[in-house]
Amino acid sequence: MKETIRKIAALSAAAVLLAGTLAGCSGNSGSRKVLRVGMECSYAPYNWSQATSANGAVKISNSNEYANGYDVMMAKKIADTIGYKLEIVKTKWDGLAPGVASGKLDAVIAGMSATADRKKTVDFTNNYYKATIFALVKQGGKYEKAKSIRDLKGAVCTSQQSTIWYDLLKQIPGARIQPALADVTSMIVSLQSGKCEALLTDKPTALAAVYANKGLVKIDLGSDRNLKVPEEQMDIGIAVKKGNAELEDSINRALAQISEKDRAKIMDEAIQDQPLSNGTIPQNNDSFFYWAGTLLHEYGSLFLQGALITLLLALVGTLIGCVIGLLVGVLRTIPKPQKKTNLLLKMLYGILQFLLAAYIEVFRGTPMMVQAMVLYYGSMSLLHFDMSPMFAGFFVVSINTGAYMAESVRGGIESIDAGQTEAAEALGMTHWQTMASVVMPQTFRVILPQIGNNLIINIKDTSVLNVISVTELYYEANSAAGVYYRYFEAFFLICVIYFIMTFTCSRLLRWMERKIDGSGFYTLVDLDAMADPAGRNPAGSKGGMHKWGK
Repeated sequence: MKETIRKIAALSAAAVLLAGTLAGCSGNSGSRKVLRVGMECSYAPYNWSQATSANGAVKISNSNEYANGYDVMMAKKIADTIGYKLEIVKTKWDGLAPGVASGKLDAVIAGMSATADRKKTVDFTNNYYKATIFALVKQGGKYEKAKSIRDLKGAVCTSQQSTIWYDLLKQIPGARIQPALADVTSMIVSLQSGKCEALLTDKPTALAAVYANKGLVKIDLGSDRNLKVPEEQMDIGIAVKKGNAELEDSINRALAQISEKDRAKIMDEAIQDQPLSNGTIPQNNDSFFYWAGTLLHEYGSLFLQGALITLLLALVGTLIGCVIGLLVGVLRTIPKPQKKTNLLLKMLYGILQFLLAAYIEVFRGTPMMVQAMVLYYGSMSLLHFDMSPMFAGFFVVSINTGAYMAESVRGGIESIDAGQTEAAEALGMTHWQTMASVVMPQTFRVILPQIGNNLIINIKDTSVLNVISVTELYYEANSAAGVYYRYFEAFFLICVIYFIMTFTCSRLLRWMERKIDGSGFYTLVDLDAMADPAGRNPAGSKGGMHKWGK
């Protein structure tokens, strides 16, 4: 048992070193400055992700994917003009504004309107595109012939969260507004599946959606006088950190060199270059097996990469978390100082127990997604510490697991019969000797199922780390679904992958439990048998060697 624990401790130490090696702080290399541009990479025609560098796509940072679209083309022109090396950082919509505000991103080029509310946290350049509002409805549906906002009266409608489009839904008479959706892909899928009847979006998004989905109809609301849209909300600008006047001026000078005619041409190219518009994917084929095969062919390598990152985060995070939980759990079981102990020691004991309890309650009582955003963006904003997404991922998973494991360890220690501790004390063993030699070997076996449970939970919960640009399995699947608007097929595939990973890990842990338990057969030896090496019983003795087992 002790040998097994030593091996696991060595493995945990190796995991800590591996995490530190793989997930150090990010930094720029070389003499040329890097322009880190954030975007969703799932918002055609502004930006999308693809598996190859076709049509001038740019490699996404910390990933084997490539980004393309109007935003990418404009970013390339801007970076070349101001003499920067372009780096595309794939980030969820909710993480874009915090990213640029904290300094993790230099700029956000993601079809973001320069609204007054957003200007309170970030600065915007001059517009790089002028948008107008469009509605999307289903072909053959109730609102197919609509021409104005009033014609959409009573429609079940929605749009993307944190956008002006969603705010404008209130102007539809009698609108039955559904909760906002996370991204454009979700909106299109919702409309196609009949979950809603109308969407509000901007012109490029509507044109791209109709170009790639023949079952949709676009409605131009740009000239509708009944729709009141503030002028500022039509300006699509580039967000930069507040006060970064140097970068803002440089980008404005670069934008001034790109004419409106050139911008319109770039947008047309983006609409035609989006994966569903190139003619290689037949849109009238709704077969599940066809699309599952297509997604595996196009994105199989990215799914594998995402699965490996997910597994690495879960394994290393769980091992480090177990070390943290073991330490915290043992410290929480330190006996309370006796009344005769000096006051300083009592105070130190009280402070220690308070801090340990606070750590457990805080990290068990808050979502991992929130912890990740606070750590990743807050460390840059407050401490100017530019940690990489992977380092932040390892850290968050580890401390979260440690909080849960601390209580498991404490419960495991308290489950050991008090008589064993008393016997150890009677033999003259200290508290730490008792823990190391008597209590912890038994506690480890008791909490092993809980360790396995935490590992499986971590494999699934790493999906929330996409908010800090960790390209794990869920994020890769979301990208694939966003390109082809095939949510069911993409997420069914990763559901299978997640199951394979969790099932394999649970079987391996069960095997470990059986190895630790040892054989089910035991030999009971009494003193008489021990006195006679041959195992013969003295005359009249009832002692001897006996087999006992299942």
